[in-house]
Amino acid sequence: MDPKILNTMRADWNARARENARHYVQNATADWNERDFFRSGEINVANDIMPEMHRICGGGRSPLDLHMLEIGCGVGRMTRMLARIFGRVTAVDVSDEMLAEAKKNLAGFDNVALLLGDGASFSGVPDGECDFAFSFIVFQHIPSIDVIRSYCRDVCRVLKPGSLFKFQVQGSPEAARDAYDTWSGVPITLEQAQRLADDTGFALEAAEGAGTQYFWLRFRKP
Repeated sequence: MDPKILNTMRADWNARARENARHYVQNATADWNERDFFRSGEINVANDIMPEMHRICGGGRSPLDLHMLEIGCGVGRMTRMLARIFGRVTAVDVSDEMLAEAKKNLAGFDNVALLLGDGASFSGVPDGECDFAFSFIVFQHIPSIDVIRSYCRDVCRVLKPGSLFKFQVQGSPEAARDAYDTWSGVPITLEQAQRLADDTGFALEAAEGAGTQYFWLRFRKP
């Protein structure tokens, strides 16, 4: 894996955090107020996680008994709502600048652990620790499928058998293909998504939105 890509990811997201963190986390506007910004995260949780609860929990478990991994937490836009639903949340980001803001925004949430990631794995998270993993508007910015593959392989490591990994990737063929473009990211086809699951120890359970920016994948650890 090209270390320059990982270094560029951290440097670019630190620069974006310093310039306007909320805008780069959710770029619907450049001038978010606090209430609307965190409300947007609550809406995403309602739309993209709550309909999956039967697949996440299974067997009648309560989400309050589960430990989830959030990949690319930014400043905690979705994390605050996730911490109200799940018993434990490990929230990871490649940007220490983003995490510094997340720490302020998540003050008082004792069930959240913030982790500075290396851009490709989750060092410090034990094997088989988590019950669910999730990522939204994060992988769409990663410029290398090798980095995405490394992330997926390590998600498989930290999940318990039978657990779900739901995440969104860049599916638009019109996305830029610059090896160091940490905004447009690398486009992934349905065929590549299947190979990604096969290569990283997952079964591809569902794929929705192929060919678009919002290409959602559900991987299941056997």
